[in-house]
Amino acid sequence: MNRFAYFLPLIAGTCWGCTGVFVRTLDDVGFDNITITVSRVVIMVFILLISTWIYNKELFRLKKRDLPLLAVIGINGFVLMNICYNISITTLSMSLASILLCTAPVFVIIFGRILFGEKITLLRVSCMIGALVGCVLLSGIVESGELKWSVLGLSMGVASSMTNAAYAIALKEATDVRKIHPLTIQLYTAIIGMIVMLPFADYGVIADFVASSPLSSSLFLLAHATVASLLPNLLFAIAFMFIDSSVASILASGAEPTAALLFGLFVYREVPTVFGVIGMIIVIVSMIVLSRTDAKSSLE
Repeated sequence: MNRFAYFLPLIAGTCWGCTGVFVRTLDDVGFDNITITVSRVVIMVFILLISTWIYNKELFRLKKRDLPLLAVIGINGFVLMNICYNISITTLSMSLASILLCTAPVFVIIFGRILFGEKITLLRVSCMIGALVGCVLLSGIVESGELKWSVLGLSMGVASSMTNAAYAIALKEATDVRKIHPLTIQLYTAIIGMIVMLPFADYGVIADFVASSPLSSSLFLLAHATVASLLPNLLFAIAFMFIDSSVASILASGAEPTAALLFGLFVYREVPTVFGVIGMIIVIVSMIVLSRTDAKSSLE
C-alpha cells in the first residue's frame, strides 16, 4: 500500500485537472463560480451520506475536539481557496493565477517540517522546483508574454496557494495524526463548506439547467460532483495516511495542469505549444523521480 499510495495524489490531481471540462459547460449556461461549486458539493454530500450509511454507520460519529479541525479543512478546501482563486483569475492573467496556485507545495513543505517534522530533502526540493518550472511552461505565460497583474490579484493568488496548503496540512493532521476515517473527514468538511456557500448560489440557474434535459443534465452534475470533488478529495485524504504531505502536494500539483493540458487536447482540440509539451515532460519526469525514489527510501 505504501507504494500504491503514491498513485493516489496523481489520480486526484488528474481528476482536478479535468474539472475544466465541467466548468466550461456550466459557465456557458450561466453558472457563476459559487453556483458551480455548490452544485457539486451538495451532490457530494448526498453521496457521502448514503455511502457512509451503507459502509459503516459508526463513521458518522465525530469527537467534538475534531470539529474545529474539520472546519479548517472544509472552509479552506471548499470555500476560501475557490474564492481567492476566482478573484485572482479576474484580476490577473490566467497563467499568472495558475502559477501562484501551483506554489502551494512550497508552503506545504515548510509547514510539514514545522508541524510534523517531515524531511526537507534535496530530492523533494528539486522535484518541487521541477514541477513548478513545468507548471510555468504549461501555463502559456512564456509564449504569450501577457502579464496582467494588480496588488489585489497577487494577494489573492498567494492566498489561494496558502489556503490550499492549509487544507493539505489540516488534512494530514486529521488522517495521519488523529486517525479520523477519510469518509468521516470528507462528509463533515463537505457539509461545512456547503453550509457556508448555500446562501450565495443561484438556484434558478441550476433548476433551468436540469429542466432543459432532466436525465442528461442530472448525470452531468453527478459526474461533475464525483470526478471534481468526491473522488479526488477522498483519494488525497487516503494518501496522507501513508506518505508525507509535501510529497502528496507536489504530485497532485504536478498532475493537475498536466491532465488539464491533455484533456484540453482531446476534448477541445487545443493543441499544446512546444513550451507546453516541454513543461509537461518536466512535470512528469519530476513526479516519476519523486514517487519512485521517495517510495524506495521510505521502505528501506
